[in-house]
Amino acid sequence: MNDLQEPVDEWVVEMEGRLENPDIFLRASNIEEYPSIFGNWQRWDDFGASFIPKTNKWQLVACMTHWFGLNLKSYYEYMQGKVDRAWSHYHGVDEQFHTAENSKRFIEHLLVSSCFLVLGMVYVTNNEGYREVIMDEIANQTSFPITYTDFRNLFNFLQDITKIRLYMITMNYQIPWFVLEAVCTELSNIGNLLHIPIHKFALTCLPKMPRMHPSKEDDGTVPKGGFKHLLHIFHWSRTLNGKYTPNRANKVMAHFHIPSVTELQLSQTVFVKDEGDSIDVCYSDNRRVSGVMQLAPLHLWKYSTQLYESLLIFEDRCLLIFERPFTAYVACMACFLKTELDVRVLRENGVIPSTSLDDKDVLHFVQKLKTFVSGKFYMPEELAFLEKNVMAHHKKSVNRLIGEFKKRYCSDTWIIISVIAGILLFVLTFIQTIYGTLSYYKQ
Repeated sequence: MNDLQEPVDEWVVEMEGRLENPDIFLRASNIEEYPSIFGNWQRWDDFGASFIPKTNKWQLVACMTHWFGLNLKSYYEYMQGKVDRAWSHYHGVDEQFHTAENSKRFIEHLLVSSCFLVLGMVYVTNNEGYREVIMDEIANQTSFPITYTDFRNLFNFLQDITKIRLYMITMNYQIPWFVLEAVCTELSNIGNLLHIPIHKFALTCLPKMPRMHPSKEDDGTVPKGGFKHLLHIFHWSRTLNGKYTPNRANKVMAHFHIPSVTELQLSQTVFVKDEGDSIDVCYSDNRRVSGVMQLAPLHLWKYSTQLYESLLIFEDRCLLIFERPFTAYVACMACFLKTELDVRVLRENGVIPSTSLDDKDVLHFVQKLKTFVSGKFYMPEELAFLEKNVMAHHKKSVNRLIGEFKKRYCSDTWIIISVIAGILLFVLTFIQTIYGTLSYYKQ
């Protein structure tokens, strides 16, 4: 347990001594000279180093107190009772490190980090209405207009917006969501200005990735126990409920195996793009002679590696019974894609949409992600049934016979035309032979 002895009033006085009125920065003639606040200053696993950022980063707190009424005294009182809960979000931090002095610095670190994320979200949100509400409030508090460009230059948000959004959900940069939520709703007027749950505002600020599940935004539900951090919100918004939960009755996920794409084609399995809105893999063999594999598209961008790795690490580190759809999806894709020809087949079927990566790069990307599929997870029921059904279909002799025929004679348009022409020629020759034979007997 932590024993924060320092009186709240003394801490507030100390903090206020670090703050300057942010209006002077808005009126500065050359704001670009101020160093950028964006960087590796809120690492998940680096709390042995200095918690308190450089002086200019306290400008963030100044803006929150001057513009949005952030109450420092209320914040410190709030965190005094929840600092142990905040520590619990960080893996590998020994309890002996939870001294009063370290906890005080930790509280200050979370304050600056929360203010950075709030103002960063205002900058990168894709909802201009939310941004305009915030900008109008700033203008009211500063007594003169402020433009989006002024806002960007004030905080040196000169990085690419996509990159900032990505950093917001990178595992090493997460802070407890309950702290950020309190700063936005209980301790300032941000929540009152937006008139929406703050996690819905956060969803407008996170990286673009298809397959968002719309009902999760509309029905007002949140995960049991609340969100852990921004990455948890991103993960929750793009996965299905009630699927891919590990089951101890099954073998471990690392032992999951199904044939590759080209191998499955030999047993009459076809691949189609899933038109759903969440990460998912579905299989059915309701056709008489073929299996159908529906795959969520594997979207690849220049930031895909960091994005997928963060999602996989999150699923790996979660200490609760938790759905692991991304881990299951990657386990499937790693089985499917063993050669460049496998990649090419999924490209042709729309499962791998247009990307700058060539087949070799896609193969390398998927196999690298496979290293995050931990052997300690048990397979979900969905993967166990998938493996059982796919292998049962694949081992049937009739399916392999038909698949081999299609591969040999129906894999190319000209081959198909040649086969049809050969069959027609054979039929015509056969008919001609019969007529010749009949005419001979008539004579």
